Amino acid sequence: MKKYYGILTLLFIALFLFSGCKPPGEESDPGSETEFPETNEYNIYNRANAPNYQEGEAMVENAYVVYINWDGFARYYYDELLRREPDALPTLRQIASEGVFFDNLRTTLPSITNPCQNMILSGSTSEVTKNVYRYYDKATNKVIQQERENANKTIAHVAIEAGMSVASVAHYLLDPLLTGDGKYYITSDSSLPEIVQRGPEKASDFYARFTQMIRLVKKEAVNVRGEKKVVSELPRLIVFYADDLDALGHNEDAYGSRKATTEEGRLENVFNRLKEMDQRLGDFLQACKDEGIYDRMTFFLTTDHGMTPFGLTSLNDTGDYGTSKLGDLQAFFQNYDKRYILEMVPAGSSPKAKTEIVAVGANLNLLLTWRSGITDDELKALKAELEKLPYVGKVLIREDLNAMGFRRGTADMVITPAGRYCFSSNYFTQYVVRGQHDSLLDSANHIFGVIWGKGIKKNVVYQEKAYNFDFGTTMAAALGLVIPNANGIVLDVFE
Repeated sequence: MKKYYGILTLLFIALFLFSGCKPPGEESDPGSETEFPETNEYNIYNRANAPNYQEGEAMVENAYVVYINWDGFARYYYDELLRREPDALPTLRQIASEGVFFDNLRTTLPSITNPCQNMILSGSTSEVTKNVYRYYDKATNKVIQQERENANKTIAHVAIEAGMSVASVAHYLLDPLLTGDGKYYITSDSSLPEIVQRGPEKASDFYARFTQMIRLVKKEAVNVRGEKKVVSELPRLIVFYADDLDALGHNEDAYGSRKATTEEGRLENVFNRLKEMDQRLGDFLQACKDEGIYDRMTFFLTTDHGMTPFGLTSLNDTGDYGTSKLGDLQAFFQNYDKRYILEMVPAGSSPKAKTEIVAVGANLNLLLTWRSGITDDELKALKAELEKLPYVGKVLIREDLNAMGFRRGTADMVITPAGRYCFSSNYFTQYVVRGQHDSLLDSANHIFGVIWGKGIKKNVVYQEKAYNFDFGTTMAAALGLVIPNANGIVLDVFE
């Protein structure tokens, strides 16, 4: 009899394998092979490269690429400041007319600095870089916190492999890579008289970093890992990073500015700094012109994400968005299905045994994972109900996340709170004049971007939706390089 039971068991398992199912006891992942329709609004696939692009051929002859990243540069900052002061930001307005200005440039999830900065440098979404900042891992039953990890190469990697020289001013993700001949990791020099004069709080702000950029192109000594060095040959790839707008957008004491007590004050801090950054960008571009190299250079300026304001607009605000709506959301799920016990689990921790929905987040977006699994149809039904809630802004389910190139298996659903609301785990904290960017609202998702210089079309407004990670693939194309595995496209910006 045992023999026949063995044969029956083998037949049973074969039937499951043949039908594409898994035998009992093995966990399934509903939706892991979800096909998303091309009409999905989040679909980043099936987009075409620039029609004149030939893989491996330099789109700009003998290109020298300068990539400038201003962390936290929301598009609404630019639009609102020019609405108030039409003559403001002369440098940004000038370069927009010189090249290609992106009217509908977007970031994608996770809208958080380290993952986004990696995505741009690698021309890839998190499906390729594998960095989503924080997620629940079913295999280990723990919430995993990621830092600067990137499973893919960056444009700097492929440039170095091609024998090109690379310099970075303060882009921290390139710090470990840029060591040795032809690879320069440059930071601010607090000993320079003009930096000392501005005070210690500003010793590493945008101005101090642009000072190093100016010295670099003028062949003056720059601060390479604490040593003064003259870079005699202009690097083929220069990467610049400044985080002033991000810090002030969060409403923090930063680089000499003090935290605002009102939303209007937060914006004023950002606008004042943006005007100063515009002027210093102009100083850098003028230095390039003075050195006779401006016409040899191709420039890319963008950001990782925008900034969504949340919490009360002042201490006098009486809105109901001053405290977290996480408790309300937990109540909704329990009422919807008594099995749906939702728990916000911190990094490095495991959920309670009774928890069915594991939530992770950083104040705004919530990434949800069903421990027992959930079907696509169940997710769609839930999405329809969640979107009726006044404190919910957008809901993405697996098919949306797959369509946008989000790392598979790290969430079943993402919920973005509506404007000024948050999903913090601190239930009773009152938030006043805060900013955060892990959101799909336009304030975080719609970002600034412009490409100009040698080989770039002139005075063009790029109307189609584009993504900041497309800048990585497009920079590589300018240099004749290809970033492996990248799923960004080469943008149609070249002459």
